Amino acid sequence: MTVWDRVAGSDAIKGVAHQIERGEVAHAWLFLGPAGSGKAQAAVALAAAVNCTEDPMRGCGRCSACLRTLRRRYPDVHHIAPEGPLIPVAAVREQILPEASRSAFEGRFKVFVIEEADRMNDEAQNALLKTLEEPQPDVVFVLLSDHEEDVLETVQSRCRIVRLEPVSEERIVELLVQEGAPATDALLAARASDGDYQRARAIALDDAVRERRRFWLGMPRRLASAVDALDAASEVTAAAKEAVKAHELAQKDEIATLAEAMGEGRGTAAARNALARRHKRELRRIEEEVLGEALQVLASFYRDVAVLRAGGHDAVVNLDALDELEGWAAAVEIWTDGLMQIVSRCIEARAALTHNANALLQLEAVLLDAARLAPAPARVAAAW
Repeated sequence: MTVWDRVAGSDAIKGVAHQIERGEVAHAWLFLGPAGSGKAQAAVALAAAVNCTEDPMRGCGRCSACLRTLRRRYPDVHHIAPEGPLIPVAAVREQILPEASRSAFEGRFKVFVIEEADRMNDEAQNALLKTLEEPQPDVVFVLLSDHEEDVLETVQSRCRIVRLEPVSEERIVELLVQEGAPATDALLAARASDGDYQRARAIALDDAVRERRRFWLGMPRRLASAVDALDAASEVTAAAKEAVKAHELAQKDEIATLAEAMGEGRGTAAARNALARRHKRELRRIEEEVLGEALQVLASFYRDVAVLRAGGHDAVVNLDALDELEGWAAAVEIWTDGLMQIVSRCIEARAALTHNANALLQLEAVLLDAARLAPAPARVAAAW
């Protein structure tokens, strides 16, 4: 088993693994593909493989270096992500360029994974260019993007480009069953993940994620009035804050581990500051992910009702709520147009969260619209 076995990837990802195994470590990679195509997981696998101590360039997945990299706790792997709508030029100049000029602390390579690289503005991308042109020999950049057109051609020309495709439902089910998930749970997770294997894995195997999903699925039946909608919005934001608190505990362990490994010696301030910045980004990302998760599940619920009305039983996502969905589909007082308006509002609100929109206001607006456009049918609400 290697770190690549954890990536539910395509032939393109297998090609990357073979290149790394042969020692063909490009100084800069650009992984392009839609959400769910495995870009982030492939980048982490690459970072683990090049620094693996037991099986260098393959990545054993068992040694300390691999495990810490997979958990995003390895000191020589730096994850850069948007803070709000952009990765500004200041982030490149203050977080990336100085660190890229220093030698690796522990591993053979210092790896920078730049998530949503298309959200670097032109100034930020241009600031990165010189480093991409003349990198240190032990520095590797992995840029990830859903939007090829927003990555400057000058940046693309300095990277080895890998184009990825979404993972098929069948492949996700196969992998989840291999990890011990029952076949019915695996199929449900694959449908609900929209082709994102890591999301599917969480739905199938993470108790907290499964519990939250059940909570989101139960929300439409509670939306009978504006008061219900406002209460539900508060509960969603509270769930997001609980997830953040749980992650903060894990971060404290990481801080203690870093302190033990590095001590209080000279030169540790930069590593500590980088860790603090990463932790701040992680907490924001966790909150954003949970809120987005709620909106995604809500959108899928109302979509499923419309799909059932159109006779598309095979396309239902939330198979574990089929009886309730059929009750909604049979409710003549709910208009299909209203259902699709709610789906659109959920999608818009989810996108707005990445642009620093007020989360509570966004949720309140969506749920108020849901209560107005498609209040829970009386017989459905009564059944629960």
